[in-house]
Amino acid sequence: MRSWLPMAAGILSSCVCFGQSIWIGGIGGGMATDEYPSQFVTSVSMRYVVGPQLDIGLPLGLGFEADALYRPEGFQASDLSLNESGNSWEFPLLLKYRLPFPLVKPFLEVGYAPRVINGSIGEYASASHGIVIGGGVQFGIGRLHLSPVVRFTHWNNGGVALVIPNGPTIQSTQNQVDILVGIGWKIR
Repeated sequence: MRSWLPMAAGILSSCVCFGQSIWIGGIGGGMATDEYPSQFVTSVSMRYVVGPQLDIGLPLGLGFEADALYRPEGFQASDLSLNESGNSWEFPLLLKYRLPFPLVKPFLEVGYAPRVINGSIGEYASASHGIVIGGGVQFGIGRLHLSPVVRFTHWNNGGVALVIPNGPTIQSTQNQVDILVGIGWKIR
C-alpha cells in the first residue's frame, strides 16, 4: 500500500501542473533611483532595463516568474580621471500571488535575484544578490498579457565599489527601484 502513495502523489501533482498557463515574452522599463549617490561621481548608466521573461501560472492564484534583465552601467569621476562602463545582468526568480479579480489581476511578488557585472567597471565589481519585492497588475486580451510592475530590490552589497586611498569611496547603491512592463504571449 505504501508504494502506491508516492505514485498517486506524482500523478495528482502532474495533472494539476499540466493544466497551468505559461507565458513567454519580454520585460523592460527604467530605474527610478540613483545608481551612484556619491558626490564624487556622475552616473553614465543608461536608465533602461530590458530582457526575456517566463511566467508560469500555478494553482491557488500563485505563479512563478524568471527574468534575465540587462542594464548598461557606468560612472565618471572627473577629479580622478575615471570613466568606467560595463553591463549588469540580474536574474530575478519570483513567487507571485495574483488576486482573483475577473479582468485585471493585481499581484504581489517576492523573490531572489543574483547579479553579475562585467566590462571595464567589472574591475571594481563583485557578484551580488538581492531580495526582491514588488506589485503590479496583469491584464490581457486573448493570449497577450501586459503586466506593469514596481519592484524594489535590496542588494547584499553595492555591486560596484572603488576605495581610493586617502580619497573618496565610490559605491553603487544597495537599494534599487524599477518601474517595468512585461509583455507576454500565452503558449499554454
